[in-house]
Amino acid sequence: MANNIDENAKVYGADYQLAKRYGVTSFIAIILIAAIILLLFRYESSRIIQESAKQSNESLTIATEYALNDHFVMYLNLIKLNKKKRGEMPFDPLLARAIHKMIKNTNVDRVKLYDTKGQVAYSSDPKAYDDDDEDNDGFKSAMAGFPRTVLNYRDSFTLFSDNDKDVNLVQTFVPIRVDDNSPVLGVMEIYYDISDYISHAMRTIIILMLTTLLLMLFLYTFLLMHIKRSERIIEDQNRITREKKALLEFLTAKMINAQEDEKKRIAFDLHEDVVQTLSGVKMQLEKYMLTLDQQEEEGEVNQISTEIVPMLQNAAHKIRSVAIDLRPPSLDDFGLKAALNSLVSECHTEMTGLEVVVEFLVEEEDISTERKAILYRLVKEILKAICFDQQMTGKVRFVFERITGGLSMTAAVASEQLSDLDDADMPEYLNLMEERSILSGGEFSRKPKYGNTFEVRSVWEL
Repeated sequence: MANNIDENAKVYGADYQLAKRYGVTSFIAIILIAAIILLLFRYESSRIIQESAKQSNESLTIATEYALNDHFVMYLNLIKLNKKKRGEMPFDPLLARAIHKMIKNTNVDRVKLYDTKGQVAYSSDPKAYDDDDEDNDGFKSAMAGFPRTVLNYRDSFTLFSDNDKDVNLVQTFVPIRVDDNSPVLGVMEIYYDISDYISHAMRTIIILMLTTLLLMLFLYTFLLMHIKRSERIIEDQNRITREKKALLEFLTAKMINAQEDEKKRIAFDLHEDVVQTLSGVKMQLEKYMLTLDQQEEEGEVNQISTEIVPMLQNAAHKIRSVAIDLRPPSLDDFGLKAALNSLVSECHTEMTGLEVVVEFLVEEEDISTERKAILYRLVKEILKAICFDQQMTGKVRFVFERITGGLSMTAAVASEQLSDLDDADMPEYLNLMEERSILSGGEFSRKPKYGNTFEVRSVWEL
């Protein structure tokens, strides 16, 4: 586990910034996605425009040629018979007027008639008489008897194209002949302008592009704010984790030191009291054994009963005191209430000016054996410090109650001797209660000091 953490730290670094990396990568992704959407829409819109323009212009051209076929056949035959140059053969004024009226206020740019050599025989635009389409694929296809539509398409993305001739014009070439089985006499061509469609498509593309960018930027901003908030939450959680880890290390060290101090105290009590008493008994017994022959039996019994027996009784009493201090039998035999009442009685015997109150608002059966030992030890340490070490006067109140999903212990200490302590400070025995509560899996909290009263609370899950 530690190795994985170290490897991740090497890969990402200690100052890994989630929001910065996400912001850069997501911004690049948004630009790429917007460009892809724009290109796809441009391709699809241009394809639709081209297909629809080709179909409509081809239908228009075929219908026009079919309607005016007789006039066109007659005109091309006259040119062939008279051998007139381009533009010299007069066109029927009524027919020319009809053609101009047909293309007026429409997207039809011009109408052309070609002879079999690809030269312009007639054009609704006089400037177009000099054009030759002999090599045009559309003209060749029409001369072979097959209509052909050609699109010279250029949008804003091909603005710098070198081919500026007939930009955005649909050119449809259809053969002119008497009937389907007769030879082709010429070609009719209609130019259809789709610039308006292209402009409309480009406006739509620009609007779509701007809308897509705005929506993606809005989403990007929203997600970036969410990432930054998540990053702050992670940083706060990491900070809390570090603080808890430091506190746990501190409390663990304190616990080890407390255990060592407890061992030293027990060793000191056993060595200085019990061992000394037993050593005295041993010396007395050795003394009596050396002088046993010189003493009368009655005198020996009197010496043992008046000197040695009291020493043995005193040693047994001290051993019992040490054992009770480590684990009182009443806690296992009679329960937590009885053990705490015994502590309160001892405290009242030692200090008459201190009132100790213990309230149980929870059924003792709901408290586990391990939790009872912790609660007993907390109360004992507080009362030992208050009654025997500092000999305080005032009032101490302990309340045990059941809360939602857990058990709480509240300790309130009120005394004039606490008036010199600041609000931020707590007595040492309450600090010890905090350490033991956290080490036992509980949570510790305190209320602000009011008057001469300190009130703290520990909560454990049941």
